[in-house]
Amino acid sequence: MGIDSSASARAVIQRDPLGTQIAAALRQDIFFGRLLPGTRLSQQELCEHFGTSRMPVRDALRELVYDGLLELDGGRHTVVAPLNKADLRDSFLIEGMLNGLAARRAIEFATDADYAVLEDLHRRMESYHENSERTNLADLNWQFHRHINKLSGSRKLMAAIRVVSLNVPRDYLLEVPQWRKRSNADHEGILAAMRAGDGERVEHMMTDHLVSSAEGLIEYLTSKGVRLT
Repeated sequence: MGIDSSASARAVIQRDPLGTQIAAALRQDIFFGRLLPGTRLSQQELCEHFGTSRMPVRDALRELVYDGLLELDGGRHTVVAPLNKADLRDSFLIEGMLNGLAARRAIEFATDADYAVLEDLHRRMESYHENSERTNLADLNWQFHRHINKLSGSRKLMAAIRVVSLNVPRDYLLEVPQWRKRSNADHEGILAAMRAGDGERVEHMMTDHLVSSAEGLIEYLTSKGVRLT
C-alpha cells in the first residue's frame, strides 16, 4: 500500500470520531505525495495499520471519496484519485477568503492581551529550528490562525472554517520548510495591518497568505514527482 507509517500513524490521536482521525491522516499522506494517485487502499491493511476495526476505516474512506481524494476503480477497489491543481488552489482560496474575513472582523475585538498572544506565537515560529519538536511549528501556526479566527466573534464563520480547513494540510510548514520564511513575513504583515486597524488590507493579506501557499504545495508535489492534472 505504500503508507509512510511514521507520518500517518502519528496523526491519529485520542479523540472521536476515529473515522475522522483516520481520514485526516490519509488526507495528509495524499496531499504530501506519500500516497500517490492510483494507489489502491486495502481496508484490511488500513485496519492493521491504525489498529482498529473496519467500521472507522470504512467511514474514513467514505469521507475521502466524498471529498474527491479517493475514487472507486472498475473493480470497486478504493484508489487514490488524481490530484488536481485547480482543486488544490480552490481549497486554499476558499479557506483564505474565510480567514481573511475573520481577520478583518477580529480587528474590532482584539485587545492588547490578544496581540500579545499573537506576537508571542509569531516570535516562537520565527525562532523555530530543526531541533525543535516536529509538532511544535504546525501547532504554533494553527494556534496563531485559530486565535485570529476566534476573535471574529462569529460561530458561523468558525464553523465554515472548520469544514473547509480539512482540505488544507495542517503540517504544511513542516513538510515544505522552504515556505517558512515567507509564512513568517506574512504573519508579520498581518499583525501590523491588524494593529493599524486596516481591515481591507488585513483581509487581502490573509487571503493571499493562503492562496500563495497553494502554489508552494504544487511546486513541492511537482518536485517530488507527483503528477498533477
